[in-house]
Amino acid sequence: MSLAPPAPSATTPAGWLKTVARPWRRLTLLASALVVADTAPAAGFALGVAMTVARIDQGVAAIAPWLALAAASLLARGLIGQGATSLGARLARAVKTDRRRRLLAELFAGGGRSPAHLTAVVEGVDALDGYFARFLPLRIGAAVSPLLIIALAAVASPVSAGILLFTLLPFILGMALAGTAAAGESRRQFQALERLSGLFVDRVRALPAILAFDAAPRTTSEVASASDELGRRTARVMRIAFVSSGVLEFFSALSVALIAVYCGFNLLRLLPFPAPETLDLPRAFFVLALAPETYQPLRRLAAAYHDRQAAEAAAPALMRPEPRATERYVLPDTAPSVRFRQVRIAYDGAPPFSTGSTSRCGRDRGWPWSEPAARENPACCIFCSAWRRCRAARWRSAICR
Repeated sequence: MSLAPPAPSATTPAGWLKTVARPWRRLTLLASALVVADTAPAAGFALGVAMTVARIDQGVAAIAPWLALAAASLLARGLIGQGATSLGARLARAVKTDRRRRLLAELFAGGGRSPAHLTAVVEGVDALDGYFARFLPLRIGAAVSPLLIIALAAVASPVSAGILLFTLLPFILGMALAGTAAAGESRRQFQALERLSGLFVDRVRALPAILAFDAAPRTTSEVASASDELGRRTARVMRIAFVSSGVLEFFSALSVALIAVYCGFNLLRLLPFPAPETLDLPRAFFVLALAPETYQPLRRLAAAYHDRQAAEAAAPALMRPEPRATERYVLPDTAPSVRFRQVRIAYDGAPPFSTGSTSRCGRDRGWPWSEPAARENPACCIFCSAWRRCRAARWRSAICR
């Protein structure tokens, strides 16, 4: 029995990012749909190239339609890619504008003006750009597009489709390992950036004191040390990114090489084992042209994976509780009416004084009072004295002299 991993809650960085993207779900789905739609022109280009190579000896008239299909597919891929990029940029701009507006409202309201808050407004919000502009639309495309391409390849060569599906597993495993290694380094890099920003802001605020106590060399050394630490953290993140990209490119090239070897030996009838299918040139070239497209969405996702790590590293600094709506109390135009029941008043060790029966104070009792009337009811006199401290000036004149 296997236990499923817990779903990310809104308090985790991943859950918070999903919550932030929820108001723009339609824009996210539209950008993801364009990424998936890129599969159609990719298949059209592979088919056009395959048929052009297969009929090149039949003259220009035979290959012209297939060349037109390949050219139209390239043009369609360019338009779809531009549309997906534009929608991703719109999504990122909308999310960043909303987050920055909320943080600035809290900042100017006096809720928090710490260096960490200032870093979150600038660097923290900017770290969300790659996640919403690139990674989020590519995530759905990377899950659907390879399976669609493998299904198209299975129509021409089921064995080649099996090879693509088999080599897809170590590719995904390599992405998961690279992402796990980069997550901690991205988080530590953003923490180093927060420390550097906070240190710089604090030293700028304390600049007169630094100059007065001749602490400029020490301050310069502290800022330089924090800058070097940020540089080392950034270099580690870039090192992991380059290594992971190399690993993914290795598996991608290996899978394409396996497809090329299989198709070539099948065409030459030199396979060392009985093949369940016999390929011709158009089918073999079609599968060979589709093989790199199987891993293209995953390579794009791997290239944008560090954007996810950067966003998750910045998310804790951006996670702020939503402001609760508070009701403003509207002051009435007339003074309130207060009822006293069995009030006992004692002061400075004197015996307590009881008002006896129930008494009422308010506009309905003939306010404003005179001093003799106040002396007749000490409880109301105390109420009158306390009410002089009320912030509503129009009540003060209506109740107490």
